[in-house]
Amino acid sequence: MDKKPLTKNPIFTRFVRYHTPYIGAILLATACALVVAVCEFGYFQILADTIDGLTAVGGNSFDEPVSIHYLRHEGDIEIFTFDGFEITLTSANDALKAFLWLVGGMLILVCLKGIFTYCNDYVMARVGHKLAFQLRSVLYQRIVTAPLGTLREERSGDLMARITDDVRVWQALVAAMANIIRAFVLVAFFASMLILKSYKLTLFVLLILPLVAYLITTIGRRIRGASTDIQQQSADIYSQLKETLVGIKIIKSFTSEQAETERFRTLNWNQYCSAIRRARFAALLPPTIEWLGFVGVATVFGLACWQVISGQLSTGWFISYIGMVMWIFKPIKTIGNANNALQQCLVSAERIFYLFDFGPEAEQQQNDHATDSIELKSVHGAVTFQNVSFSYAQDAENRQTASQLTINDVSFEAKPGEVVALVGPSGSGKTTLLNLLLRFYEVGSGKILIDDVPISEVKLASLRQSIALVPQDTFLFDGTILENIRYGSPEANDDAIIAAAKKANAHAFITRLPKGYATPVGEAGMKLSGGEQQRLSIARAILKNAPILVLDEATSSLDTQSEALIQESLANLMAGRTSFIIAHRLSTVVRADKILVIKDGEILETGTHETLLAKGGLYQKLCKMQLN
Repeated sequence: MDKKPLTKNPIFTRFVRYHTPYIGAILLATACALVVAVCEFGYFQILADTIDGLTAVGGNSFDEPVSIHYLRHEGDIEIFTFDGFEITLTSANDALKAFLWLVGGMLILVCLKGIFTYCNDYVMARVGHKLAFQLRSVLYQRIVTAPLGTLREERSGDLMARITDDVRVWQALVAAMANIIRAFVLVAFFASMLILKSYKLTLFVLLILPLVAYLITTIGRRIRGASTDIQQQSADIYSQLKETLVGIKIIKSFTSEQAETERFRTLNWNQYCSAIRRARFAALLPPTIEWLGFVGVATVFGLACWQVISGQLSTGWFISYIGMVMWIFKPIKTIGNANNALQQCLVSAERIFYLFDFGPEAEQQQNDHATDSIELKSVHGAVTFQNVSFSYAQDAENRQTASQLTINDVSFEAKPGEVVALVGPSGSGKTTLLNLLLRFYEVGSGKILIDDVPISEVKLASLRQSIALVPQDTFLFDGTILENIRYGSPEANDDAIIAAAKKANAHAFITRLPKGYATPVGEAGMKLSGGEQQRLSIARAILKNAPILVLDEATSSLDTQSEALIQESLANLMAGRTSFIIAHRLSTVVRADKILVIKDGEILETGTHETLLAKGGLYQKLCKMQLN
């Protein structure tokens, strides 16, 4: 655990810097807190003067006028000459009226305090919500623009916890800063007034503060360590919840409900233990501060009694002074609790900054010679792979070893309008090749060109707008059928969407639904069958109308009848477009212009269906395996 002072902690420095845009709001909240502190001090001032006034008029027959003073400063240190107000009383009625006016003055102070407390709370709550909005917006942007290579190293549950729980912790601290600012201002203001009144008595109070600060810092370190564990365990819980919801069919089919329940209980118990440890430390601080405060109050009480006896302090100010000393320890406890919240927040801030440091895809994937500025226009669709190698495992210098290569020295060319099929055993690198074409990952060595332009020099948006993808794992967004198809071209009108659905043979089943194109598909399309989801995915790609088409197992979720319909639609779709097809069903690639047979990241055979069968190589074996 980091034992360095907070001021030397880079996370703390970065955390403080992130609040710079809100300095104006924080200063406004501080000004409101100062007014609140003045109002609270006004209570004690009026209380002290009233007690002294009652002492003067109590039992008095008013044979002679009696003078009482309000807001007059009397103390060890004189820094201003204001002598307050003098009120002359000639009768008991005058005295009663004067004291009633003073009660009215206190009510005005209460109203002022309430107004400025509201302003203080509202300003900081607004800052907290605005900060949370900006944090979540930036974090989401960092995730969606991060390279897939970065995201594949992270657990989705952990990312979710950082955007939800960690941001909420930060927001809660900022909202609580209203109380924290009031506490700091009140302690500083009251301490100043106490020093002006009696620096000798106040010195005994201030001697306790270093010990209180030490306790706050020490306990804060312990709380920070426990908070680190809690946040990590929250991420573990999020991850298992996501796995459970995604894999619920597998869990039930293997009757693993009890095992998963026990696994979740273990994670939950670990977080419980960490939370109890943090609660134990947090609960220790308030009574400790209260005990130290009582020691200070008791010491000051005895000394103040002596000053009253010796005539150095009036009875009213004795009561007021002791009241202020007791009052000042209440915000000190607030500051102690604020440090606990700060330590928890610094843990969350560190986790948030980790996501902030995700570089955008365009920055992390451009090489030393790429300008990343070319726009693809009027794409003909010629695609060339030149000695392309790639590995998911790379060393510190971004090199790959031969044993780690997923793609090894692959070269081929797809002419405009050609249909190129990629076949081979699972894990041979087919999908990886097309991921490189889309620059989901950057090639380790070699080049990929579109119309003789290296894609590493092309703007990512321009590159991907030129390619339509139908992935193996169909994904639909939680919206309507119309919205999911329109995702391929946000500007498309309803007629274009319906035309795309017809080409994908999806229009018929859509119109049979009660709400037609307005039917919600559910989370990840769960309200539709696998085949229906796949046809909507194909319709989405058709609507994009890109010159290059990538079909990664595009018919894998369809039955034989549906596949026949889709094959006819795909034939029309691929006309005039450079198309890449990945398929385990070799019947779907027999009409391809070129078939690449891939194994262990290398192209073993190239040719048409007939020529490859005649060679008697791996392609022929794959065909025989499927026929058998």
